[in-house]
Amino acid sequence: MLEFNKKVVLTNLLDPREGFRPKTIETEIRYDPLTGETGRLAHFGVIKTQKEDFLAWDTPENRSRCPFCPENLEKTTPKYPPELIPEGRLRRGQTTIIPNIAPYDQYSALAVMSEAHVVPLEKMTAALIKDALGAGLEFTRRVAAKEAGLPYQIMIWNYMPPSGGGLVHPHIQIIVTGFPGNLYRKTLDNSKDFYMKYGKNYWRELCVIEKNRGERFIGESGAGYWLTPFVPLGVLGEFMVVFPEIRTIYDLDERTLQDLVNGMTRLFNYFIDVGIASFNMGLFFAPVGEAEKYFSLHARFIPRTYLNPREKPSDANAMQVALQEPVTVIHPETQCAELRSIWEK
Repeated sequence: MLEFNKKVVLTNLLDPREGFRPKTIETEIRYDPLTGETGRLAHFGVIKTQKEDFLAWDTPENRSRCPFCPENLEKTTPKYPPELIPEGRLRRGQTTIIPNIAPYDQYSALAVMSEAHVVPLEKMTAALIKDALGAGLEFTRRVAAKEAGLPYQIMIWNYMPPSGGGLVHPHIQIIVTGFPGNLYRKTLDNSKDFYMKYGKNYWRELCVIEKNRGERFIGESGAGYWLTPFVPLGVLGEFMVVFPEIRTIYDLDERTLQDLVNGMTRLFNYFIDVGIASFNMGLFFAPVGEAEKYFSLHARFIPRTYLNPREKPSDANAMQVALQEPVTVIHPETQCAELRSIWEK
């Protein structure tokens, strides 16, 4: 049912670094087992994580201009109308849910995660993560109670500037929409096709197969299965957690939320060890109804970096943007082995 197909193509050249001796370089073309779309494994070892002192941004001047810092949040960020959020903003722990003043959709919220302006991964505690996700979940449920025609709930996180985050003050975006975005839509459609063809939930099958194969299975955190995808989306790879028996925003209870957070803190400890200081995250729920048969809750974590510390060029170029073709410089199997070796410590 699930196929992990790839093709190796060879480049022959005369390498000036070795006196123009003949050299053969491999590039792997991989096919995503769900969508069939391709991604490339190339430039092995060329791109490294770049160190950046984000704490240098934590200055009185920057805090004074930040709308999310405690001294500014109340007077500079918007509120929701009382018919949606009677209290104007939702709060849980240090998290405050506010409307995005530059929205992406009808319901486009921000979960401001902390009072601190800069929170490096070393200080990104389980409590901060859980409160932000939990508050975001409460927001999606409130919207869903009023807007049955908006079936898709998404949480996305741009952590630190290489990820495209416009503000370093940590915040997660929550979107409730009738337009799920291309990746989410393709994933839903292909999950349905798989179910119609085989009568099985793709995500459950993926977890079983990857755990049995072992080469891309990292470990478990409660009900969550952590993997490195066969076709990663990022230059520095990708990490995924799947909760095969959890589907909608109503299935994600406090215990399962803690399972997710526990896995995230282990992943972030690995990021610290290998020098990854930025990432994108997407958390995807099944729409209530028929999709619950074939779609499971899952999250994707894509490390991000600058290509060098001088010009700080983006790690996304024309391959990813113009061709929509992921390029990765590390084998997912290698990355999996690295994280698995410390997963239970």
